[in-house]
Amino acid sequence: MSDLDQALFLLVNASAHPPHAVVLIATLIAKYLILLVPLHLALVWAAGNQRMRIIATTALAALVLALVANLAIGLVVHNPRPFVVGIGHTFLAHRANSSFPSDHATVFFTYAAVLMVFGKDGLAVLFGVLGLTVAWSRVYLGIHYPLDMVGAAVVGALAASATVWAMRRFGRAPLMASERLHGALMPLLVVTHVVARR
Repeated sequence: MSDLDQALFLLVNASAHPPHAVVLIATLIAKYLILLVPLHLALVWAAGNQRMRIIATTALAALVLALVANLAIGLVVHNPRPFVVGIGHTFLAHRANSSFPSDHATVFFTYAAVLMVFGKDGLAVLFGVLGLTVAWSRVYLGIHYPLDMVGAAVVGALAASATVWAMRRFGRAPLMASERLHGALMPLLVVTHVVARR
């Protein structure tokens, strides 16, 4: 861990006695905001047009690639979390696995990068800002360093770029499978919608 990373961590990390409300909000963000990505992905795939389903399928593949890359990086370069080495203050329980890169931030930054590549700039900015919020919360609560978030952004951008390239060259089969699945599930989705409106 660099001196710069430690200095930035101590700058963002909560004090020994932070406001309870801020800790609560940060905890909710750190633990649950990530659920917005799979929820949005599912809604886009189920209710969107064919182009949106292509984006959703590409984003799902990019997310899998990014998280596998994170796992490999964590196995090769083990970076102990702040609470393991006794730095700062910790307000969220977490396993003592490698902190670099942050999986939570990687999910947001990967999704934002895919959306950006497909020209969905407004959504890309939204999920990018949400990713930054999650990044702040996890450093504030003492379970990540700031450079873990930089690593997440790099992994997300590379995974998105690689996946978009691969899908454009070799993605016909998974995209066709996605369309067949959507066609098979569409009657169920329509019936569920009708029943829910009654």
